[in-house]
Amino acid sequence: MSPESQATRTRIINTAERLFGEQGFQRTSLRQVTDEAGVNLAAVNYHFGSKENLYRAVLIRHVQPLNEERMKLLTQAEQLSGEQPVPVRSVLETFIRPLLRRAMDGSAKGLSLLKLIGRDMAAPQPFMIAETAEESELLLRRYTTILAQTLPGLPPPELFWRMQFAVGGILHAAAHQRDFERASGGLYQDNDRECRLRRLVDFCAAGLEAPPPAPGESATVRSSAGPSGSAPAFVHTLLAQDGGIAFAEPVSEARHSPVPTPP
Repeated sequence: MSPESQATRTRIINTAERLFGEQGFQRTSLRQVTDEAGVNLAAVNYHFGSKENLYRAVLIRHVQPLNEERMKLLTQAEQLSGEQPVPVRSVLETFIRPLLRRAMDGSAKGLSLLKLIGRDMAAPQPFMIAETAEESELLLRRYTTILAQTLPGLPPPELFWRMQFAVGGILHAAAHQRDFERASGGLYQDNDRECRLRRLVDFCAAGLEAPPPAPGESATVRSSAGPSGSAPAFVHTLLAQDGGIAFAEPVSEARHSPVPTPP
């Protein structure tokens, strides 16, 4: 690809990233993208082929480096732990730190990431499900396997729910971190990333490490056992979205009501 062609592609994807974040996928037209990027529709079709592929490119541009950094940090945490299970807080920090750093860096790209997270949490695009699952399968297997080893007394259905709620809190904190001072009525004014990271890790760790519920207290989630040492089967329902993780609806056998699909 020539430097000129690469510059055109970058201009298109930068413009689309901003518009998708501000307006969402459905409300953003290719005509808006071409007008604001200063290119013609043929250029968009040449580089991306469709509006859906352009959206994929925008998200993958965030997801790939984010997950690569998480894998690197997780490997370092495993090496530091040696033969011992990786502490829950260390696992959480490897997952949260890369996302929070991007969300709080004050750059235009960081702001775009925040908007994309918020948009896709509210209205995830169905055509991205297979893409994000494939992109993050290895990462999700590693996190699930490590947490299962670190929390051996936690049944897989309970681990599923706790990971679900922890990730929900992480995504909310990343997507809305610029609103904390306003939402707290001025009580919270700390913009220290390390302080916020510590609070979020402490909160999620408390939920993951809490004693398991007594038998019969929670709905069951059926998960078939995999080979010895493999991740629980429910890992296949995990999906990465906007640099974070969301869960698809698992196969369920709720005693009272179906397991809800979170946003």
